[in-house]
Amino acid sequence: MLTDEIKKSIKQLKQLDVLESAVQDAEKKAKNDSDYATLVTDFTTSMSKLYIANKTLNYELSDETLQFTEETIEKLESVISAGAVDKEELSAAKQHVNRKVTPNLSKEWKTFHQKKTSGISGKLATIGSLVQDQDRIVQIKTNISNGSDWDGLFLADVGTYTRLDLLKSSIDEVDEIEESLNLSDEIRDFVVLVTGGKAKISDLNENIIKWIKDEKLDEKFIVDFKK
Repeated sequence: MLTDEIKKSIKQLKQLDVLESAVQDAEKKAKNDSDYATLVTDFTTSMSKLYIANKTLNYELSDETLQFTEETIEKLESVISAGAVDKEELSAAKQHVNRKVTPNLSKEWKTFHQKKTSGISGKLATIGSLVQDQDRIVQIKTNISNGSDWDGLFLADVGTYTRLDLLKSSIDEVDEIEESLNLSDEIRDFVVLVTGGKAKISDLNENIIKWIKDEKLDEKFIVDFKK
């Protein structure tokens, strides 16, 4: 009968609606779970950077950013409700991380990096030209420069070493180079004059000439006319 066919069709349509709704709910749940997992992973990575930077370079967060990170942990814990991801809580946690935590981490690290490496860059400007292996100096400068970006600190540019690893090792390496050159205050002042293009013949003395010869740096220094 016609009525039976109509009832059958309506029943099938309802079943399709139920099935479609279940599929959509499953897709939404999968997306929420994925978004939450990504957020937790990214935040955990940031905390790992903080731990290593603090341990190797004595990096510390401001009180404000530290509070933001503590609030993030609380927000991430509140995302899971009744064994499932609460979409609204997830959205709130994302906004907190994107608007407060991440920008502050990037800004504070850049400021810290500038202060931490300004003296090192000054040393390189002074002693860099005295090193025989200039490729080594170029690599040190690259490692220091690459270490300024918070997001990229865990990237591995050379083998298994991260940019954070290379930043720390390069800072130490500059100090080692300086120590190996045996620079007295007198010699350092002379090298600074040379680097700045202000050295004169009258600035040379027996101690400086002896140091140049002892360190086999004769080819590093030339005499030129002032232009």
